Amino acid sequence: MTFFRAIPHSLAILWRMVLVFPFMILAIIVFGIIAVFFIFLMAFISPLIAMAIAISFGVATSVLPVIIGARLGLQAKGASTRNSYFGLMLPAIGYGLFEAFCILLIMAAAAGVYFVATPLTLQDLGQLAGMDENALAAQLMSVDPAITLSLLWVGSMLMIGLRASLLMPFAGASIGADPGGHPHTPFYGFGRHFLSLLFLVTIAYILSALAVPLAAWVCFLLGFGDSLTAAMAQLEMTQGFDAFDLLGMETGIFIGLSVLFYIWAFSLQSAGGVIAYVTQAEAVADRQNAFDMSMDEHLESMSASRPQMDRPMQSEDVMELIRTRMQQNKR
Repeated sequence: MTFFRAIPHSLAILWRMVLVFPFMILAIIVFGIIAVFFIFLMAFISPLIAMAIAISFGVATSVLPVIIGARLGLQAKGASTRNSYFGLMLPAIGYGLFEAFCILLIMAAAAGVYFVATPLTLQDLGQLAGMDENALAAQLMSVDPAITLSLLWVGSMLMIGLRASLLMPFAGASIGADPGGHPHTPFYGFGRHFLSLLFLVTIAYILSALAVPLAAWVCFLLGFGDSLTAAMAQLEMTQGFDAFDLLGMETGIFIGLSVLFYIWAFSLQSAGGVIAYVTQAEAVADRQNAFDMSMDEHLESMSASRPQMDRPMQSEDVMELIRTRMQQNKR
C-alpha cells in the first residue's frame, strides 16, 4: 500500500524539487566546504577520523536531497514545520554519519567473509585496495565469481534495506516533528513499512543508475539521438572551456533529462518516507480519538449511574480514572 501511494506522490515532490534544485546544489556546495574544513582539521589529529568524517559527509550529500524532498512532500500534505531549511544540515550529517558507519561495517564484514572463503592473503587484499573500480571488479570476479556476486548482492541489499529503514526518520527530521506532534525523536519510525519501502528504494537506486541511459533513450525517441551522439563525440575530443561552445539544444535536453531522472530517484525515496510518516500520523490520531471517545463514554456512564444527590466527581477521581484508562490503552 505504501509503495502504490508513494509513486504518484513522488511526482508531486518532483516538480517542487526541480524548483528548489539550484538552492539544493548551493546547499550541497556549502555542505562540501564545511566537510573539507572539518576533514582538514581532523587530518592533523587522526587520519582515520578524517576518513570517517569524509565518508559520513559523502553519504550525507545523498541524505540531504531526500530530507529536503520529504519536507516538500509533507508541506504538500499540509504539515507544519518546526525547523528551517538550514536546520536540516544537522540531521543530514547525523544520519549520514550513522549510515556511513553501517556501510563501513557491511563492507568490512564482506571483506572478512571474502578473505575467509577465498585463498587470498592479507597482502593480496592490500593490493586490491589500491585498484580502481573496474580493475577491482575484474580481479574479484577472476578469483571466485560466485562468492563475489553473492557478497555484492547481499551487501547491496543490506545497504538498500538500511536506507529503506531510515526513510521515515528522514521525514520526521525534515519538519522537526514526530507523527504524534512531539519534537523529532532521532530514529523514530526506524524500519516501519520496511518491505514496501525496500522495494521502492530498490527501484529508486535502479533509476539513479540508469538515469543517463534513460535520458539517451528518450532523446532517441524524440528523433535527435544521432545528432546527440555526434555532439557527445565532439565534446569528448574537446578540452577546456572550448567544450561549452559545442553545447547545443540536443546536449542541453540530454543533460536536463539526466538530472530530472536523478531528482526523481530522490523524490521516490522522499515520497516513501512521507507516506510512511503520514500513515503513522493517522494511526496515532486514530488511537487518540478512540481513547478520547472511550473516556467520554466512560465518564457519561459513570455520571448516569451516580445518584443526583451524590457528590460531584473530585479531581483526584478523574486523574485516577485517566491513569487507569491510559494503562489499558497502552496494553
